[in-house]
Amino acid sequence: MTNLLQTLKHVPSRILIIVLPFLLMGMVEYLERGSYEELHKWVMSHPLSMVLAYFVVGTIYLFLIALTGRSRLSFWMLCAILLPLGAISGSKLKAIGAPYYPWDLVFNNQIVEYKAFLQGYLNFRIMGTVVIFLVIIALLFHLVFLHRRIQFTWIERSIYAVIAIIMATSLYTDKPIPFMNLYGIYTVPWDQTITYEENGYLYSSVQMLGFLKVAKPEGYSKKAITSILEQIPEKKPASDKKPNIIVVLGESFWDPTIMKNISFSRDPIPNLHQLQKSYTSGWMLSPQFGGSTANVEFEVLSGNSMRFFGKSPDKILPYIEYMNHGVDSLASITTRQGYTATSINPFFSYFFDSRKVYKHFGFSRFIASEFFPNDFEGPNYADRAVVKKIIEETEKSKGPDFIFANTMENHHPFKPGKFIKNTIEVKGDITPESKGILETYAQGISGTDKALQSLVDYYSKKSEPTIILFFGDHLPFFEENYKVYRDAKYVLPDDPDLYTKTHYTPFLIWNNFLAADQEKTDLKMSPSFLGPKVLQMAGVQGSYYTDYLYTLSQKIPVIPPNEMWDKYQIKESDLSGYMKLQYDNLFGGRYGYEAKGIKNSIVQPGYTLGYGDPVITKVNRSENKLQVVGKPFYSSCNVYIDGVAFKSNFDGDDTLYVDLSDNPPLEAGKSHQVEVRIHDDKKMKIGQSNLYPLP
Repeated sequence: MTNLLQTLKHVPSRILIIVLPFLLMGMVEYLERGSYEELHKWVMSHPLSMVLAYFVVGTIYLFLIALTGRSRLSFWMLCAILLPLGAISGSKLKAIGAPYYPWDLVFNNQIVEYKAFLQGYLNFRIMGTVVIFLVIIALLFHLVFLHRRIQFTWIERSIYAVIAIIMATSLYTDKPIPFMNLYGIYTVPWDQTITYEENGYLYSSVQMLGFLKVAKPEGYSKKAITSILEQIPEKKPASDKKPNIIVVLGESFWDPTIMKNISFSRDPIPNLHQLQKSYTSGWMLSPQFGGSTANVEFEVLSGNSMRFFGKSPDKILPYIEYMNHGVDSLASITTRQGYTATSINPFFSYFFDSRKVYKHFGFSRFIASEFFPNDFEGPNYADRAVVKKIIEETEKSKGPDFIFANTMENHHPFKPGKFIKNTIEVKGDITPESKGILETYAQGISGTDKALQSLVDYYSKKSEPTIILFFGDHLPFFEENYKVYRDAKYVLPDDPDLYTKTHYTPFLIWNNFLAADQEKTDLKMSPSFLGPKVLQMAGVQGSYYTDYLYTLSQKIPVIPPNEMWDKYQIKESDLSGYMKLQYDNLFGGRYGYEAKGIKNSIVQPGYTLGYGDPVITKVNRSENKLQVVGKPFYSSCNVYIDGVAFKSNFDGDDTLYVDLSDNPPLEAGKSHQVEVRIHDDKKMKIGQSNLYPLP
């Protein structure tokens, strides 16, 4: 009887071990979302993710108890770790639309940057909720441990340790308990904010920990980097000319005419084919197939290679995981020489963390889809709209320009009906479904081909020297298991050339000032070598890194996946210097940047999203109609009166129209303030005008 009573005395404290992690989990997820309403929405829509988030907190709690033998101390330690992380993530999410990732803390990021975010986030409601939470926990501890301090035996602590190890391993690796498979949990690599929104801050952070495993190259040190730098001969610019450098990424652009078992009623890309005969051109071995455009961008702009990110580089998006500080790129290299560097992408500015990435690459301006006119071809912005933006930017600036532009007209999917009309017919022994997909694809690349020619035509007439690099980022995803490629008999059963057939995309380097004898055709290159190649052809001073890569590319022009190095007669020692320099730039001491004095000259202090904040110049009121006049305005602009959103229509130029009768009533006898805000597709504010008094 005595033993039974002794056992029962311990029940409340053991129940507390189960309950407390649930309360803390709820508090952390509340802080990350910033409101009870958002927390409730997540719990109702993703209950299994909530359970996994609870497991994360419970696992750490059990481990701390096993380590310290004290439940109160362990819980307060856990609060001290997790509550600030939840608050920092919530403040960052509110400020820039992205949560606080594990790599933000690890890879060269300064936590001091979040002080301003926190100041604008920690209001009385949130602070009050935290205080109430802490008081409740303190009361629970006081009631349970009123007369005694609970002792945990070594046996019990050992059991907790074993449970914690098994749970931690399962949460991190999905083994031995496959939580992700059991619960149907998945991640969204191209937009980790969705992963965090659906899976919760706590469990998503555990999922992301794998990205912190970056192997340091053997022999990496400051001395090793210095030794490599001493061996790089500095390449002086060939002339004083500073040509415009325009880099255009053709979304899913490939040459389907190389498939010999089908034919097209007309050549879908005649302009590229003609230009390839006279200008430097060839094939680029893309690290991607069917998606993850950002990884190809990453290689072309920075010269870094996806091949050095371990055994599964296809699961990594450096834009999201590793671009947390200034990384030297074609943008910053040219900017240091008087260029204006602009990135143009007709898609949402938050995608692939682009707002952050282009800033850290050293661009001065990033023009995303929120700042595009309504010019569509199919569901996406037309490639001709991108060309117009490129021309506008080069005409606007007084000096030379570096432009990096994406196209989107030819983005997946390629089902018939994507465009108003397909004007190219596919013939041959192929299924109707594959035929329809190929005809839609041919229509898409035809638009890209026309856009390329319009760029060439424009700069052919300009006396200003210009060089254009055009390339396809990856082959199109033609349904599961290469369905269309197989139907066209381009990919064969057990095809030994499967990888090269599905990863080589065309590239072209056009210019209006080089002698013809400098042009070479049918080259094969890796995307990380294209930037150094363009700088060399343009006669523009590169960096120590691009000089190194250009020399390396003369010996090893193509770097395939690691398992194919033997086939390409590549030894790891051939690339050891490259690996060390890349590691130094992204994760190491950045000794190369310091030695060359470029560490603090990458990020541009005047970096601007779009064209800056809109400015209201006039507000006209006529009965219940309102005209808000100003510039620059876009379809992404919204009218606010006294901080409240009002329905408005944009005229495509400089005016937003508001029908006051369709909006909340305005308080009579009170002065009102009008403003215009720009929002992205996630309702994140990315621009705000001046306040203007309502007449």
